[in-house]
Amino acid sequence: MDLNALNVFITLYKSGSTQRAAKLLGRSQSFVSKVLAQLREELNDPLFIRTANGLQPTSYADKIAPKIQSSIEQINIALEPEYFDPKNLQYITVHIGEPLAVMMGKALIEAIRRETNAVIELRQWRKTSNDGLIEGSIDIGIQTLKDRPQQLYQKKIASGYGSLGGNLEGEFVKLIVDDLNEYVELYRAFDEKRNPTIIVDNYMVQQELLKNNYSYQFNLESNGAHKNLAVDLAIITSAARRHEAKIVWLSELCQKVILEAVNNKNKI
Repeated sequence: MDLNALNVFITLYKSGSTQRAAKLLGRSQSFVSKVLAQLREELNDPLFIRTANGLQPTSYADKIAPKIQSSIEQINIALEPEYFDPKNLQYITVHIGEPLAVMMGKALIEAIRRETNAVIELRQWRKTSNDGLIEGSIDIGIQTLKDRPQQLYQKKIASGYGSLGGNLEGEFVKLIVDDLNEYVELYRAFDEKRNPTIIVDNYMVQQELLKNNYSYQFNLESNGAHKNLAVDLAIITSAARRHEAKIVWLSELCQKVILEAVNNKNKI
């Protein structure tokens, strides 16, 4: 059994589809199906059962997947070239929560550009960003620290503390941030009976509304803020890729930009 076959198994395990696995691996779907057939024969187990929702791993596949993933990660670390130069990178993809993107997106792009001419793709964080990190199509995520799939590694960098801002005589505006507060009423920390009368999912619209209305905002420091309304910011990577030279370099660069924003006491 070779390493390529094990990579196919892990990609199938994560994606749940021969079609998606083939796309991620850059191979044909027939190649993935052929390797899966060989693995089934060698391991004497079906490994995946086809369902309406895709390929469902067997109990045996669930048992061996973490061990195989760990082994592949260690092999990748061992084979990683000792010399790394960001100038050799071709493409960098970062997903970041919208308020954070407005606050530090420009600084992050400029920091990356100073070290490489790679194409930089900075996009808004979505619920699907978790899957992109696991699959490897996204390099780094910057979003709140929360329960996420075990295939992801999170490193806390800073905390944001809530406070009310704007015209307190106006209406209460709620800003919905994808994968954060769509179904969570964080503002109840201020007042259990408080309810928004305007709900938006665009940060710039919220900021315009603050001229005549009010909302809760997060400060990247605690002075004058509501201590019960705190959100931790984290750098998020694939656990399998966290030791890759590219990811280590990009994580350190992102951390530096975030901490500079903290020192500048920026508001989210």
